[in-house]
Amino acid sequence: MLLPGAILVGALIVATAVLYSRREPAKATPTPTPAAITQVFATPGAANQPATLAAAFRAYGGQAGIDDTQFVACLADPANAELVNSHLLRGGGLGVDGTPTFFINNKRLVGDQPWAIFEEVINAEIAGSPKSLDGYSAAVKALAAKTPPQFEIMASRADFTGAHVEGDANARVMVVEYSDFQCPFCKRWVESSLPKLRAREKDGVAIAFLHFPIVQIHPNAGFASLAAACAGRQGKFWPMHDILFARQTEWQKLPAQ
Repeated sequence: MLLPGAILVGALIVATAVLYSRREPAKATPTPTPAAITQVFATPGAANQPATLAAAFRAYGGQAGIDDTQFVACLADPANAELVNSHLLRGGGLGVDGTPTFFINNKRLVGDQPWAIFEEVINAEIAGSPKSLDGYSAAVKALAAKTPPQFEIMASRADFTGAHVEGDANARVMVVEYSDFQCPFCKRWVESSLPKLRAREKDGVAIAFLHFPIVQIHPNAGFASLAAACAGRQGKFWPMHDILFARQTEWQKLPAQ
């Protein structure tokens, strides 16, 4: 059974979304994803066709240092679509309806907010994890006052089981990110804030990535999630993650085959 607001489309689930600033929402009416989402990457000779999505992702895999034969074999494994679907379902259960959405321990932060907001919330978690809005700045309180809210204190930490983690999985502060590789706001966050977040690892901060491809408006995002998941099978998720975002404008409109 699907959660309310989620639609099974091809091999991936897509959640409907409402409009937020600084994030990518999903449209109310989805369009189909390609029927054979993994077969694309196994097309003979695809690596020699740089004008296709398959060729691009296989080339990125080479840059990330992964074995191409294992990569292609992995992409034919339906377990990867099941992984992405499980992330989508979990996000839907938490009210995620657009990207990027973050859970900093038990604090929900929506959208590509300025780094100063992230830093304030992270520092508050290190200092003791506030249970009310009283200890936050006017800027954070303003996000909480939006409709729907872009900052919330949740009852518990977000579950990041099965996520791709960079840093200590037992870190004092875990930033759980629901993201879409084709989302421009996600790309902007990766470029502007992720380097600063990585610099905080020494302070007991880590990041967990969960897939939330909004294929209604990002038809190549599902393919990108599968490619990243397979890179992760070889211990190269984060190098592939960085390449996919850095070269988003290159692959986002390529034909699958």
